[in-house]
Amino acid sequence: MRFLIALIAGSFLVTTPASAFKKLEGYFIAFETCEAYHSKNRQTNPGSITTSPNMAYKMLGLNKEGGDYFQVQMDNAPVSTARWVSADCGIHVVKADTRTGGTGTGGSDDVIEQEGTESVDNLLTLSWQPAFCEFRPGKKECRDLNDGLLPHTTRQLSIHGLWPQPKDNIYCGVPTSIIDLDKPDTWDRLPAPAIDTETADALQAAMPGYASFLHHHEWIKHGTCFLGEGGADEYYDDTLYLTELVNQSAVGDLFFNNVGAEITGADIRAAFDTSFGQGTGDRVLIKCTSDGSRTLINEIWLGMKGKITQESDLGKLMRAADTVAMGCNRGIIDRTGLQ
Repeated sequence: MRFLIALIAGSFLVTTPASAFKKLEGYFIAFETCEAYHSKNRQTNPGSITTSPNMAYKMLGLNKEGGDYFQVQMDNAPVSTARWVSADCGIHVVKADTRTGGTGTGGSDDVIEQEGTESVDNLLTLSWQPAFCEFRPGKKECRDLNDGLLPHTTRQLSIHGLWPQPKDNIYCGVPTSIIDLDKPDTWDRLPAPAIDTETADALQAAMPGYASFLHHHEWIKHGTCFLGEGGADEYYDDTLYLTELVNQSAVGDLFFNNVGAEITGADIRAAFDTSFGQGTGDRVLIKCTSDGSRTLINEIWLGMKGKITQESDLGKLMRAADTVAMGCNRGIIDRTGLQ
C-alpha cells in the first residue's frame, strides 16, 4: 500500500506543470502606494512594505503569462527582498533610473531618455472649452464646466498643448510600454510630468483637461520632444507664459466679448496683428467643428520659431514662422452648456 501511494505521488509530481513564473528584465514603475507582499496568496507583508508613487524598482518577473502580480526587488525589506506587487499598481518598462520624479509633484523625467537641443519650431494650440465640451459632455472637466464650476473657461482660451514641429516629432525617447498606455482611458496610468506645485496649480486653471490627465498625455507625446533643460516644468511654464500673453491681449478680449456670437477668422487674425504686430495673424490657423446647423470655433493654432523663454516676444516668435492658410472662415464662440 505504501508503495502504491508513493507511486501515485510520484506520478503527480511528474505531470504537474513547472512553475509558470515569467522572468522579466527592466523596472517596475509604481503609480501609487501599494502593498508589497512576501506571499501574494496569503497576502503577508513583513515590515509593512509599500511602493512609493513614481519610484522605479528592479523587475524580477510576472507570476505567470498575462498574470496579475509583478515580483520586484524591494531593498531592505525583511524576510525577503523579492516582493509581489499588483500589476494594477504601475507598469513594466525596460529602462529607467532609480527615481522617476523630481521636486514637487513627482514625475517621469528620468524614465524618458532625452537628448538633443531645445525645440525652436513649435505650435501652440489653444481651445475654446465650451465648444470642446459640446461633444464630450461626459468628461470630468466638461461636467464641471456645465455645472458652473469653471467660469474662467468662458473668459479665456484654454491650453491644449505646445507641439514641437514637424508634426511627426513625437514620443521622443519614450519606451513602447509607455506609448501603449497613451490612450484617453489610461492617461491616468502614464507617468506624471515632473512639475512643481506652482506650475501644477496654474496648469489646472489654464488646462481644464488636467482633470482627465491631459497634462500626462501632452507631456509624453509632445513635451518629451521639447528638450528644454528644465524638463516638464520648463515645458509647461513656457506653455503657460505664452497662453497668458494671448489671453491678456485683444485676442482674449475678442473671444470674451463675443460669447454666443459669430466672429470671422479675419477678426481673429486682425486681433493678433493688433496685439503682436502686423503679420502675426497670418501665422494663425483657425479650427472649427460642426454642431448640427452651427459652426463652432473650437481651437486656434499659433506657429512660432525661435527659442521660447519667460521673456520671449510672442510677436517675434510668430513672425519668424511660416504663414499658414486661415482654415475656418467664421464660427460661433459657444456658450457654456449643451446647446
